[in-house]
Amino acid sequence: MSPTNQRSATGTAEPVDTPLAPDEFERRIRAPLREDEVEETTALVRWFTGRYPTVRERFAYIRRAWRRWNRPTRIEAP
Repeated sequence: MSPTNQRSATGTAEPVDTPLAPDEFERRIRAPLREDEVEETTALVRWFTGRYPTVRERFAYIRRAWRRWNRPTRIEAP
């Protein structure tokens, strides 16, 4: 699956960039999370808060990640 695609609730790949109609967006954000999604989210939060236990450490991580995410790639660099 390419980075521009994601799995929908039906399990089919669909483009991430495809705009949704307002009623479809509303339906999707109101849908309850599946049990596996809840478990995965809980595990990620536990890992992150264990790895970065203080607010200071969490913000330091975010600042580092933001710089990394916004760094030009070799392809983009002149």
